[in-house]
Amino acid sequence: NWTLVKIYADKGISGTSTKHRVELNQMLTDSRAGKIDLIITKSVSRLARNTLDFLTSIRKLKALGIKVIFVNYDQTSSDSSEFMLTMLSAIAQEESANISKRVKFGKKINAEKGRVPNLIYGYDKIPGDYFNLSINETESAVVKQIFDMYTEKNMGENRIALELNRRGLKTKRNCKWSQNAVARILSNEIYIGKIVNGKETVEDFLTGKRTVMEKENWLVTVKPELRIINDDVFEMVKKIKNERHTIFNLTGERKVEKNVFSKLIKCTCCGASFRRQVRS
Repeated sequence: NWTLVKIYADKGISGTSTKHRVELNQMLTDSRAGKIDLIITKSVSRLARNTLDFLTSIRKLKALGIKVIFVNYDQTSSDSSEFMLTMLSAIAQEESANISKRVKFGKKINAEKGRVPNLIYGYDKIPGDYFNLSINETESAVVKQIFDMYTEKNMGENRIALELNRRGLKTKRNCKWSQNAVARILSNEIYIGKIVNGKETVEDFLTGKRTVMEKENWLVTVKPELRIINDDVFEMVKKIKNERHTIFNLTGERKVEKNVFSKLIKCTCCGASFRRQVRS
């Protein structure tokens, strides 16, 4: 004789934090609005894999007089001691920590073997193959033109993007070209046959905080068969970039200009961070 209010499901989202769990937060909001008398969930880990978040949510629900039934454990929040619920929640958190360790281990092994990107302009992913790409002849020709426009025709990243859009060309994600999209191609070592993995690592599985690794700890795999651009052209790009993106202060010292929004604004199409080109 129960009336179903709603099924709240955060699909594909980790339970290690409540921050991005829209459905869980909506359930708590509906609880405060008096729409819910009873919550049924499969297990403690479905509510949260973070012990602190779990206990905080349970306490809020208890204060509202709302029961939570955990089917797998045959436990009810109102009938169980907080000690028992804390133990079950700690087990769920530890399970999540072990999953994180296994995922990191798998990524490390794949990185050491030279895992290639899933989607990158100039190449096609071989289905079911984590470690190889095939050169896309049409796109690789555009990549060569981008490098040529930058090094030989003295065109900046924005002008190159405008030219590619004028031709009606699209990125790998079928988006229009942007300055950032061009800049990412010009700085990607994969075009000289180098696969770089391990630039970042997850420092805390609960917060998802990432740490940038020192360059000497990066895992570099050389694959000559993926070379589209010669090394000397790639080095020329770096030299030109350094000259174009560098200004001089009053003492004559060189410094790179950074914009305050460089880490805050993201492109919705390619995910790149905002950057402003300093023109010489």
